[in-house]
Amino acid sequence: MRAHYAIFSVVTVLFALVNNASPARILGLFPHTGKSHQMVFEPLLQKLAERGHHVTVVSFFPLKNRPENYTDVSLEGIATLGVETIDLGFFENTNVIAKRLGIDRILRQAFDIDPLADMAVDVCSKLVSWPPLAEALRKDYDVALVETFNSDCMLGLMHVYGKRVPIIGMLSSGLMHWSADRIGVTDNPAYVPSIASELTSKMTFLERLENTFVTYYLKIWYRYKVQMKEQEIIERHFGRKIPDLNDLARNTTMMMANVFHSLNGPKPLLPGLIEVGGMHLNPKNGGIPPHIERFLNESDHGVVLFSFGSLLKTSTMPEHKEKTIMKALSRLKQNVIWKYEDSAEEGTRIGNVLKVRWLPQYELLRHKKVLAFIGHGGILGMTEVISVGKPMLVVPFFGDQPNNGAMAEQVGLGLSYSYQDLTEDSFYEAIKTVLSAEMRLSARRVSKIWQDRDMKPLDKAVYWVERVARWGHHDPLHSASRDLNIIQISLLDVAATFILGIILLIFVTKMLLSFVLRIVKVNFNSKVKDKLQ
Repeated sequence: MRAHYAIFSVVTVLFALVNNASPARILGLFPHTGKSHQMVFEPLLQKLAERGHHVTVVSFFPLKNRPENYTDVSLEGIATLGVETIDLGFFENTNVIAKRLGIDRILRQAFDIDPLADMAVDVCSKLVSWPPLAEALRKDYDVALVETFNSDCMLGLMHVYGKRVPIIGMLSSGLMHWSADRIGVTDNPAYVPSIASELTSKMTFLERLENTFVTYYLKIWYRYKVQMKEQEIIERHFGRKIPDLNDLARNTTMMMANVFHSLNGPKPLLPGLIEVGGMHLNPKNGGIPPHIERFLNESDHGVVLFSFGSLLKTSTMPEHKEKTIMKALSRLKQNVIWKYEDSAEEGTRIGNVLKVRWLPQYELLRHKKVLAFIGHGGILGMTEVISVGKPMLVVPFFGDQPNNGAMAEQVGLGLSYSYQDLTEDSFYEAIKTVLSAEMRLSARRVSKIWQDRDMKPLDKAVYWVERVARWGHHDPLHSASRDLNIIQISLLDVAATFILGIILLIFVTKMLLSFVLRIVKVNFNSKVKDKLQ
């Protein structure tokens, strides 16, 4: 027996050494059209290739300069890319009735996320017949990195082509409402706010009521408007049944979320859910264009950077809103660099404001002349701001932006400001508050806390990909709650048993008391009768 055990131990050690030494075959599946999402994942994919692993990436954004061992499978042409596609005029109209009834936040969260279903179903209907994807899925891999955002189509296609490899769910944000169940992590709406809400973990009763409704509504929404429709598309195309996409999703080995608790708030974690917020940061990117550099050098009182990111098209802003913003900015003694798509090639200067078509955001945020940032609250911009310790004015529009704004206020990184309620005076005062010495000091403190980690986020992500590639399903990282239904997780069956037991106990006790009283009454009557006789 000891000899057998010794042989087994040696084989196990050799297997581990071989797995540690051998390059892994890594598949990356990223079916979302948002450029900002892919920017989160690219540094990890490139780093894995640089470490000698064979990386195959399916996405809408193939790399221009690919490292060795890196293969791009382009999805270009399948759908419109998410770059400067959202018209700001859409955010002008607010539902006055809903606001008076106090349900405007609920409606916003429901309506904001609804277009994601149509996007997912449309892309899935084309993925099923995309030859380059089929060719990539026929090859062998050791681990798959799959974006977990608004689609599970790739999970169904992996099953069709016989891929039974460990799956790492990749999130460019925090957990989506349908993500938690995949690894059995708690997302109790009593203290875990919806990713699209303006709430923090400390909620009033009415806020918990709202948060619970939104959380379960969006779980149901995803099930019926995304998963079931994608399943139907796959089965119809291939002419055969596949396992429920929800069951395939529960085979996820682990998940990486582009957050960190000192900015995004503490939430329940498991070994299979790691926070890698900041892994996309790269201080070695290209430099600052000469026309922006000149403007920086001319700014004696510092600069405020202003950008609404890559998805919102700032030049679609209604004229009255733009005039209001310009009036507020002109009152500042600081200069302002504003990302504005319809500006001249080398920028358009109006007073103290320089409008530019494009700007190297992270490089500028790191510049000593830049004092603060005005942005829409996208998680990439928020991460860049907190990493350099500059305060921020968050003007959220949709998605996780309102929640990011709320968290910025809570931790002391900046303020959140309503675009719908924008006025010259209030916008100016908000910027002044963000530029105050107190806010700048607070932002530097928050940044130091955010940077204080056991290891760099990119190194952590690389380690866990390699670990999952080595051990896969032999090293379970999820909790047992993944395999329980909502009745079991909520202990409703246990509560029902207790209630039934109490009812039964009360009934039996009542029957016994009734029986005892009847006996006592009979004996009493008998004794009274004997005395009377």
